Amino acid sequence: MENEDKKDFAGKNGFTWWVGFIEDRKDPLKLGRCKVRCVGWHADDKMRLPTKDLPWAMPSLPVNNNTTYTSKEGDMVFGFFVDGENAQELVMLGVMPGIPLRAADNQSAFNDPRTDEELVLAPRPPKTKTYNTDGTGIVVTEEPQANLNPLILDEPTTSRIARNDTDTISKTFIQERKDNVVKDVPTFNSTWSEPETKYNTKYPYNHVTQTESGHVFEIDDTPGAERLQKAHRNGSFEELYPDGDKVTKVTKDNYEIVMGDESVYIMGKCNITVQGDAEIYVKNNMYAKIDGNVEVDVKGNYNEKVAGTYNVTSSGNMDYVAPSSTDNSVIVKLPNIPIGDPKVYGQLFRTAGGSNNSVQISTGS
Repeated sequence: MENEDKKDFAGKNGFTWWVGFIEDRKDPLKLGRCKVRCVGWHADDKMRLPTKDLPWAMPSLPVNNNTTYTSKEGDMVFGFFVDGENAQELVMLGVMPGIPLRAADNQSAFNDPRTDEELVLAPRPPKTKTYNTDGTGIVVTEEPQANLNPLILDEPTTSRIARNDTDTISKTFIQERKDNVVKDVPTFNSTWSEPETKYNTKYPYNHVTQTESGHVFEIDDTPGAERLQKAHRNGSFEELYPDGDKVTKVTKDNYEIVMGDESVYIMGKCNITVQGDAEIYVKNNMYAKIDGNVEVDVKGNYNEKVAGTYNVTSSGNMDYVAPSSTDNSVIVKLPNIPIGDPKVYGQLFRTAGGSNNSVQISTGS
């Protein structure tokens, strides 16, 4: 029987810890592994120990979330060696935040080593965004390549949106939203404006995930300013406000497909403004019930085409009015009805204003 005292395994004599910097995250097995150069364990000279020869470090995932999130080149991480001082089998336990003071040098060890060719293919935030309000949507321009990490020097690696420092929050998506609020949208007899974000974060209550390309996810527990926001790098977002309001903005085209039934119940007022054309196609029957009045204001022509019977029933008066200007007329034609059959209960008025205006009510057999 093997002597138990000769066995060696992780934790038997404590853990052998390490701190290092990620130099490669392109794991061919796609497990979230990274090549890490460990301080004190690995040479600080890439000529002696190039990045490709560094060992892979396996990530440790929470038991209630098995989503693999790979840290990026240049991140400081820590963990332990599964094989003790043999130092060949690494496990990453976490990322260590900090305040970077020195720009990355891809020729030096313990730095982001990516080349220009790799940076061209790497994700990065948009260079500019132009919010067009003519119906064409947003225009995004891109940087030619990503930058080495760290991207920002002399400030914490914590998201600026999570910190809400007065000198940096203006450089984030929060300020971009404030600068591009849609105002004075016309309705039938009023206007409305896009509500401004209720962002009022107090550190450390806003849980922010901000990706390399510029996506933002917020779960903000700041007392009195509790919010949820998900925002795409192209400016589209959805935000839930502390008072229960929700704002959704799509900066390009929007598509919604419901393969079953859909029910919408609006307890208050509904405003719909379409800046371009609007089309409604109902393949079966359509029913509309209005308990109040209906008012339609058409600036151009009004045309209706009915392939079957057109019935209009009024319990009150029916007025057809043409303006008192030259060459206007109101024409009511009743084809294929013998003369004398149309019946009018009450009074029939035939009037027109202007020298060349006319009212015609005709029947034909």
